[in-house]
Amino acid sequence: MPTPTRSLLLLPLLAFGAGCAKEKPEAPLIPPVTQAILTTVGDSASTIEGIALANGMLYVCDWKDGTIYRVDPKAPTPVAVGGLPIPPGTGVLGMVTDSAGDLYLAVPDPGVVYRVAVARLGAADFDRAKDAVVFATGAKGANGVTFDRAGHLWVTGGGTGNLYHVGPGGGAVSTFASNFSVVSTDTTIPVRGYTVNGIAFDSKGALYTANTGTGEITRIAVGPDYKPGAIGTFVRDARLIGADGILMDAQDNLWVDANYRNTLARVGPDGTITVVASSTPGGAYADSTMVPAYPQEGTANVFRFPAELKILGKTAYLANLNFPIGMNTGQTFKGASIAAITLP
Repeated sequence: MPTPTRSLLLLPLLAFGAGCAKEKPEAPLIPPVTQAILTTVGDSASTIEGIALANGMLYVCDWKDGTIYRVDPKAPTPVAVGGLPIPPGTGVLGMVTDSAGDLYLAVPDPGVVYRVAVARLGAADFDRAKDAVVFATGAKGANGVTFDRAGHLWVTGGGTGNLYHVGPGGGAVSTFASNFSVVSTDTTIPVRGYTVNGIAFDSKGALYTANTGTGEITRIAVGPDYKPGAIGTFVRDARLIGADGILMDAQDNLWVDANYRNTLARVGPDGTITVVASSTPGGAYADSTMVPAYPQEGTANVFRFPAELKILGKTAYLANLNFPIGMNTGQTFKGASIAAITLP
């Protein structure tokens, strides 16, 4: 039994230990993801799918009449800055800018990619017939577009199953690979025919494409002679069904917006999938696997069948195609819009 002196010495230590136990820090809160509609584009008859980014400015193109709009995220009223010489109602899919800021727009039916010089965007004397120049031809089904480090433009063929590329000078595309991604057997998915949709490169030069109907992301090695190397599945998951726009960040995280799921997901370099943000017209998710991993704040129901995306700083901007299918069934909003999602 301890002496009284030792007991008196132990009392303050016990009291100190009890105080420490009460002050144990709580686990850090999971940062919220804020959702908002940045802006609407055109009117109730407008449709957008592609979205491009250059010098802090966003660009979209309205299918209704081929008008190109520029949107400043800090003052997001769309400003008409040009247009394409295409018939009204023509679909315009992927959009991208090159290192100079020139704009490239994929038009699937004729299989062409137009280029518009950044210096001409917004010019008072902009002439669609002269300023929108055909850069690439022969890309039937032209959908997603991106550049590699050598300045080659890559174009996915959507429902054709083809993957194309063309050199920095443009011209007729070459078919890089075909029929490497199969059509989903689920006939209830209207977009299942888009087997080669979004496109992105990682830091090592590997190429990734998205199969919209299956939720599969395919990884393809690109040889120095521009011949395909190994082709295989990077990831395939039901949460990615509807995979449309894809984008690789500096840490080789692949960002995927799944139009059919009304979802933005992050796929880590090891293939780990995280649902970052999502919304539906009714507020309910298809199942527990679709519930986002982060608390959702801000405006409800901002995902409206999202197509392409671009990331600026900590914000992802998604072009809402607004087709009333999948988890977007029941959508009451009309027309085109851009969603802004803060990233964790």
